[in-house]
Amino acid sequence: MPMRIGHRGAAGYAPENTLASFRKALELGCDGVELDVHMTRDGHLVVIHDPFLDRTTDRKGLIRDLTLAEVRAADAGGWWGPEFRGERVPTLDEVIELTAPAGTRLFIEMKAGSIHYPGIEAALLEAIRRHRCQDRVQVSSFDHHGLRRLRELAPDLSLGVLYLCHPLDPVGMARAIGANALHPAWYFVTPEVVQAAHAAGLEVYAWDVDRPEAAALMRMAGVDGIIADYPDRI
Repeated sequence: MPMRIGHRGAAGYAPENTLASFRKALELGCDGVELDVHMTRDGHLVVIHDPFLDRTTDRKGLIRDLTLAEVRAADAGGWWGPEFRGERVPTLDEVIELTAPAGTRLFIEMKAGSIHYPGIEAALLEAIRRHRCQDRVQVSSFDHHGLRRLRELAPDLSLGVLYLCHPLDPVGMARAIGANALHPAWYFVTPEVVQAAHAAGLEVYAWDVDRPEAAALMRMAGVDGIIADYPDRI
């Protein structure tokens, strides 16, 4: 059976990428959680999907232009419901620490590399090494240049290639980067892609799978993990 991985925690049940959402994923018994990382102006890694606060908090502004204190001043839960008012944008450290007791796998999406966030690859590696959690972490990104930089810095770090298209040769793309896994949107997954990936020693993690019929297709295709907002429904 594929791993059950909570998308942005358990984003169908709590405000995405908050500690409340990650706690819900743990409560549901997820094998892993997916999360998104940006870097603040003063070099801190924070867990939020968008490059700005606007959609999921009560404040505005680009993460790269704000300090950690400014990001943490935003309410990241009230937009979802009054019971979540006061939730903050968590740091990567907080999510690593929250998930450590259960040994939950972490699928960390680096939203952009050094072109957008100078030094983010080194900062991400520093956090992973400081918490000694490399054995339960896989870093993914749509920024394939950033993934190559991570591979240069950390030959043993598990990497996943995110894509939202039909690449002519997904296995070749992953090999060129030195990645360990493919992370396609679920509707680009076919049994043939999974078979080719497995033959090359690559894992396949499909996202964002929330319909039971889509989850059934992913299981039939043989993926290694299913990333979902409602991980208990897959």
